[in-house]
Amino acid sequence: MTDNQQYIQFGQRKILYSLTQKARKTVRIQVLPDSTVQVTAPLGLSTEDVAKTVRHKAPWIVKQLRFFEQFHPLTPPRLYRSGETHRYLGRQYRLKLHQGETSIRLVAGFFEITLPDLTPEAIEQALTDWYRQRAEVYFRRMITNALTHFGSYALPVPELKLRKMPTRWGSCTTSGTIYLHPDLIKAVGSCIEYVIVHELCHLVHRHHNRDFYGLLDRVLPDWPRRKQTLERMMA
Repeated sequence: MTDNQQYIQFGQRKILYSLTQKARKTVRIQVLPDSTVQVTAPLGLSTEDVAKTVRHKAPWIVKQLRFFEQFHPLTPPRLYRSGETHRYLGRQYRLKLHQGETSIRLVAGFFEITLPDLTPEAIEQALTDWYRQRAEVYFRRMITNALTHFGSYALPVPELKLRKMPTRWGSCTTSGTIYLHPDLIKAVGSCIEYVIVHELCHLVHRHHNRDFYGLLDRVLPDWPRRKQTLERMMA
């Protein structure tokens, strides 16, 4: 166990968590889809006081762990070789690799990738770039479509930026910029719409309060089902 690995006992269950301390005012607890628990605490706060906070939140932590555990095993590490499956807009495509001038096409259930260099690193970079280009176009079109559900609020078209985020699919800044994870393009369209509508709701209500969820319920009544589908598909 490394110095930043801690644990508490909650009934019969031992909750392991990684502890990071930095300049902040409160303790933040995150449960990730791989069932790891990350705790970020203020500088100078004793490990005993951190443990008290984690113990207080233990019922919620266990609930989150049980939720993510139902989706295991998670997607194995990618090897980027012929026959391996990769997802795009909810569908699985197998890699078919060719050596030659650079191109990527979707053909009859395959990602046909042609590159001068067929190393795993080159294939991964080419596929990452392709996903990002497709995400930029698809997300912008879906934002425009989703804005029609917010007519009475007269929302401006937000600035869109793509950013890989370790624990979320989207975020919204106070200035109105929406950040979306480029890997979200691998999810089915209805799940992408859920994330986008969620972030657009933040342009009206900043916090996850009753007003926020009331608006989300009105715009996208089946959002809980879409959220669960996203978490299951992209675990």
